[in-house]
Amino acid sequence: MLLILGSCLLLLLILIVVFISLYNRLVKSRNLVQSAFADIDVNLTKRFVLVPNLVAITKNYAQYESSLLEKLVQERSGTGAIQETSSLDEKMSNAFKKMSVVVENYPDLKANHTFLKLMEDLGQIEDHLLYARRFYNGTTRVYNTDIQSFPAVVIAKLFGFKQLPFYEVSSALEREVPII
Repeated sequence: MLLILGSCLLLLLILIVVFISLYNRLVKSRNLVQSAFADIDVNLTKRFVLVPNLVAITKNYAQYESSLLEKLVQERSGTGAIQETSSLDEKMSNAFKKMSVVVENYPDLKANHTFLKLMEDLGQIEDHLLYARRFYNGTTRVYNTDIQSFPAVVIAKLFGFKQLPFYEVSSALEREVPII
């Protein structure tokens, strides 16, 4: 009788440890996804801080591009939702692609050291954004897999862990050549 009671207590203790371990893993995974999204937002903020400087420099050279960038700066406010952020990110990326093509028509602008430094900084930010997007999608994939795998799925449903969306930009716009 004592052996059965001891076995049941040991089994219960093992189940509690497994439950706590799975719950903590899901929380850690969800927090990593949130942190990864915050990294994307930080890089987008850097990009938007850089934009007014680019606008000021390009204003004398390309009226269309600067007005487009000013409009995008005004659109920066949002809820922070993944879909809204990726939509703004996509608009901004396309604006910079168009601006880069137009810059070819302005030799004075291409020779401006301040403009070149800002474009170099923008290129670095774009590289960081690419990495941050990939990292976010990787952590999201792991998190979504975790909450769908047994036995963690039971804990995920019990505590309301929801599947999170991937960070996506329109693949058609990524491949599209800017038309000026």
